[in-house]
Amino acid sequence: MKKRIIGLDILRDIGVFFIFFYHFFVEYTISGNGPDPSINGYTYFFNILARPASLFLFIISGYALMYNHEDEIPLGKYYLRRFKGLFIPFYVAYTIMFLICFLVNNQVVGHDLPISRFLLTLIGMDGVSQLIVFNFYLIGEWFMSCIVVCYLLFPLLAKLLKKFKYITLVVMMIWYVFILLIHNPFSFTQLMNPLFVMVYFYIGMLLHEVFADKEIPKVLRRISAILSLLIFVYFCLIGFVPSLSFLKLNQELSELIYFAISMTMLIALRDVEISPEKGSYKFITYLSGISWFIILTHHRIMILFYSHLNIQNYAHREIFALMLVCIICTWVMSIIVRELSSKIKKMF
Repeated sequence: MKKRIIGLDILRDIGVFFIFFYHFFVEYTISGNGPDPSINGYTYFFNILARPASLFLFIISGYALMYNHEDEIPLGKYYLRRFKGLFIPFYVAYTIMFLICFLVNNQVVGHDLPISRFLLTLIGMDGVSQLIVFNFYLIGEWFMSCIVVCYLLFPLLAKLLKKFKYITLVVMMIWYVFILLIHNPFSFTQLMNPLFVMVYFYIGMLLHEVFADKEIPKVLRRISAILSLLIFVYFCLIGFVPSLSFLKLNQELSELIYFAISMTMLIALRDVEISPEKGSYKFITYLSGISWFIILTHHRIMILFYSHLNIQNYAHREIFALMLVCIICTWVMSIIVRELSSKIKKMF
């Protein structure tokens, strides 16, 4: 049995943490139309690592597939594993949230749309497609669509990695720079484009090939930790110190910094060691184990609450109480989705 890399679990937990709270505070303004401007500070703070969190979740996914030698198993078995791990929880969570939304809103999602567009949901591509055309999108974010494409292309990327490791990297980085800084030929943001995000996924695969079971030098880990901290402080300063706002970069250049902090955090944390007997180890692995179910369910739960509660007179205490409710509901829903998914997986 391969050793669990607790550092990757820590990264995954950090990612889920920042994504969860960023969505909670941003929906205060978007869905709840909340009037308190001070909430924008919370939104900004959690957004600092929300984008990097998404990136290193893709990097971790690529790394983990190579670590588990998924490239060496028969193609049919590989796709069956991915279907069971990705789509079954998605279908279960979607069905539950679809029924809840019907009961709460008194109409089904996409009630006035052509039923043919539900195909986008069945193949997990509704998250990105809804940036272009209205569909039956409900859960999973754009993340779901991107990881579907990454998993679909993994066998091809693995072959390219084995035969043309750095040539493939160079070609992909040229594509990355072109679509990010020169010209985006698509009708939606490149930041949520599976063909753009795929670069992060491949880099995760490459990192495994470079480091494999080698220990990352402590000097490199310390430098990476310091760089991560400095980048985080930079974003805090330009966001909370008005006199430093001139240091802000546009979205495209900020993406490069998000990429950098994703890489430095991974290098800094990958070789962290925690005894399996410690409570912190059990908590980290537990949260990591339900992270996919949290990603699937949390955002829609928040939207439902904000859309149906009158929060205009909420003080911070009421917002905090609502946060606790969202945490508990998300946790309970994640457990339900995990248990139902587990029972369905046993049928395959």
